[in-house]
Amino acid sequence: MWAERRTRVLRAAAVGTAAVGLAAGAAGAAFEATVADEVVNACRSKTTGVLRVPPTGVCKSDETPLRWSVRGPVGPQGPPGPASVDALRGSTCTTASGVLGTLAVVTAASGDVTFACRAEIDPEAPPRPILNELDYDQPGADTGGFVELYNAGRGTADLGGLAIVLVDGGTASEYETIPLAGALHPGEFRVVPVDPDNGAPDGIALFDLAEQVVLDALSYEGAIESAAIGAGTFDLVEGTPLPPNVADSDTAAGTLSRLPSGTDTDDAAADWAFTTRPTPGDVNLPSG
Repeated sequence: MWAERRTRVLRAAAVGTAAVGLAAGAAGAAFEATVADEVVNACRSKTTGVLRVPPTGVCKSDETPLRWSVRGPVGPQGPPGPASVDALRGSTCTTASGVLGTLAVVTAASGDVTFACRAEIDPEAPPRPILNELDYDQPGADTGGFVELYNAGRGTADLGGLAIVLVDGGTASEYETIPLAGALHPGEFRVVPVDPDNGAPDGIALFDLAEQVVLDALSYEGAIESAAIGAGTFDLVEGTPLPPNVADSDTAAGTLSRLPSGTDTDDAAADWAFTTRPTPGDVNLPSG
């Protein structure tokens, strides 16, 4: 718009504002008013401080010619960046829980890039986040559902880069992904409000978005052995499938729960049961 040589009027903050990098000439002196790519030439009123770019290229007798650089001085040269996104893999980073880790980088076939800071795991105290309780069906309208996570390990679990993935058994594909954040300390619960489908079958997975792996899963009201999640397919059945009749209820309040609470033997039929005593955020209890 400057090249159109149209008059522009700019109000200065004060009449006496000092010109930055300005070269003043004699009042009324003609000068080149065209704004080049790197330089702005203007006139400043001596009485009002108004700045303008004159279309005629000549300042008035009560104006002072001004000139300044558009871009300013060149800053110092910074360090060279990485040669590629993949070169960032393994870089030092800080997790959401405030501990040092290394950067995981995954590039999907679509070109989408996922970054996740992975905490260094103490082999003597590894974390183990698991699915612990699921409420997907309620009497009447299906509202107030949830998924409960539990850290069954001895180390703090960093949830950054993990997600709850809900899978439709009819299409064997994910229909909702809920990214997680923060940390889960040993023995701690995390309740994620969500209303999963109650078809036959459906499934749920605790999924690592960066590494593209299933950390824990449950297929309910039937077996889903090839679920499309992200760029891969995954078996949502651990060990023996949960019998279809072991299901959440639409006539009685209850949940599918690991019993005993926090127990994960990688066998769905042995680990999960229906209980009429929902305990979101607390230790699971059998029906009383």
